[in-house]
Amino acid sequence: MDKNKIITIVKRSLFFLFLIIMIGIVIYIIKRYDVEGEKNLPYNLEKILIISNVDGKKNEDQANIWNINLSEYNDVYVYINKDKTTEDDITIKNITLDNFNISSSPKKGDLRLYRPTGELNSLYTYSEQDYLKSKLIYEGGKIDDLKNLEIGNTGGVIAFRTSIENLGNYTSNEDQEIVYNGSLLQKVGVSLDDIKFGLNMDITIQTNENVSFKGTIKLDFPAGDIITNGSSNIEITDFSDIIFKRVQK
Repeated sequence: MDKNKIITIVKRSLFFLFLIIMIGIVIYIIKRYDVEGEKNLPYNLEKILIISNVDGKKNEDQANIWNINLSEYNDVYVYINKDKTTEDDITIKNITLDNFNISSSPKKGDLRLYRPTGELNSLYTYSEQDYLKSKLIYEGGKIDDLKNLEIGNTGGVIAFRTSIENLGNYTSNEDQEIVYNGSLLQKVGVSLDDIKFGLNMDITIQTNENVSFKGTIKLDFPAGDIITNGSSNIEITDFSDIIFKRVQK
């Protein structure tokens, strides 16, 4: 065979071998990114605090001292901190919670999702709009301001409430005082199994450089056995199952 033809064949073979190797590397990187996501986020989830309890609204009733429409609520606080390697001029532009999805529904009541509308001691006093099919956007500001949907632009906390309403009416002419906790649910025949549900949602962290990172958070409610304990809370700090990816926004 002609020497030049041999050289040409060898060059082509090496080229195709190099091309196959490069394609393989790219596929490996893409698959690894799909599994692991971003490793060095400028801002990270620090913890999620869930506080579960019972609330109620008084019904007009001339025949009974107490006539209360009961609901179970879960207050969710998401803490976000700045990575120690992040430069000072990279700040939070906004944080979005959206794509709320009920992975498992409560057996009783009507599920709602509310944004903070009041001061710290009564965050949800004036909440009426249901955001379950909408989104919450917290803008970066100087400090946390839950009432106005603002988070400190170098880290802070955002919040929302899930509420299962119309769980039953508790009526009484004997109680001199009512304590709002899980025991009231037990009195109207609501069990812990009746109010368990799962919620998935996307969280997107956008920096002032217009770079966005999105991940999906999966939560189970309530935080504990509020029927037995009255109220309960839990802190979540393990986020190894949340994969953040860079997205266009």
